[in-house]
Amino acid sequence: MTRQRIIDFHSHMGDIFANKLNVIYDLDAAIDSSKFYRDPFVALSESGFSEPLIDPSKPEEITNLIECSHARTRVNTLQHLTERMDKYGLDYVCLYPILPHLGFEDYLAAAGLEPRILPFTSADWTRDVDEIGEKLLKDVEAGAKGLKIHPVLQPISLQDPKVAHVLRYWAKTDLPVTSHCGNNSYYNDEAGQATEVPEYGEPKYFVQAVHDNPDCKWVSAHAGGLTGWELDYLGDEFKGYDRLWVDTTFRNAADITKMLEYFGEDRILFGTDTPFALTQQSVDEVYKAVGEGSVAADKILFRNAADLMKLND
Repeated sequence: MTRQRIIDFHSHMGDIFANKLNVIYDLDAAIDSSKFYRDPFVALSESGFSEPLIDPSKPEEITNLIECSHARTRVNTLQHLTERMDKYGLDYVCLYPILPHLGFEDYLAAAGLEPRILPFTSADWTRDVDEIGEKLLKDVEAGAKGLKIHPVLQPISLQDPKVAHVLRYWAKTDLPVTSHCGNNSYYNDEAGQATEVPEYGEPKYFVQAVHDNPDCKWVSAHAGGLTGWELDYLGDEFKGYDRLWVDTTFRNAADITKMLEYFGEDRILFGTDTPFALTQQSVDEVYKAVGEGSVAADKILFRNAADLMKLND
């Protein structure tokens, strides 16, 4: 059997939550587990993404999840990324920056050292809308393969008129725009919570943005969200729609099978949301759904992403 090509379409590097210190180029960084009692991401991955990440009725589990998330990003280095790519045979990894903490230039610089990195860009929503749009177009000229919007962390509502204005610029690129989907909080402290708006991650805002901006190629991160109902909601809205893609982050084989029914094998993109989900378990769920060595596996794990980002153009 020929080697399966893989593009991880949804990944991060560095500290996307604070970046008080640029950890990208740290060497031999090791996770500090002193602040959390259990790594829920390992447990979720090893369950085949079949167990809940946390029990949301237990505040201590929410606190633990956030502490673990931050600990993972603080050791999310280029060294670890390269080791992961070598170990699991990843051909490319798409890196999603999230301003104000990490931007396109951070990942572009890293791509100069690791050519398997495909950097996305991120908008600085505090700037003038035309300035934002022109900057994004320049980023594409410099090598950006897509645009990442994180409504919760940036924070920006997808219904903000700024977004529609900027997306008119972005539509000229014919490259994907990926938006986080999910009503999540990422901070335990008041200072951090003051910088986020979890409600902006509600799938209804994403759905409306897709309808309002049909000239863009949209990717729904986490296939709508991860609390149990979002995939069906997205499927009901966009079944057969040819300008929407979904990624497989934190999704099991049953969910991927459902994605096939809603969107078809040409609209599914493999992702891990590294440094969170484990890579091998994420690949295994694709194989369980469509079979190792199948045409569908090659599309989900490589071809769909390559076509969307015009890697062969």
